[in-house]
Amino acid sequence: MIQGKVPALFWLSTVLAGLSIILVVSNGLLFLSNQESQATINRRQQFINQSVQLGRVNEALVRTLATVAANNKDDQLRDLLAQHGITFQVAPADGQAPATASGKK
Repeated sequence: MIQGKVPALFWLSTVLAGLSIILVVSNGLLFLSNQESQATINRRQQFINQSVQLGRVNEALVRTLATVAANNKDDQLRDLLAQHGITFQVAPADGQAPATASGKK
């Protein structure tokens, strides 16, 4: 009777050991896949953050160029901005407010 249980326990423990090895390997593969996905997401987030920062710099640059073009009555600079879809209006002289630019985003 004990002899009949030994082979059954042996095979049961062997199958369970095999299943545990399969689970460990699949867990490792899932970990690597998740790590790769997280790296991709981090790169995309970094790109988005840098794009926002560059957008602010771009806006400041356009405002400065529009102000310079308006203050110096620089038609070449005004035409260059207009070629890129950026137009601006000069505020009245008594307010002395800087030129406001608008254009493509």
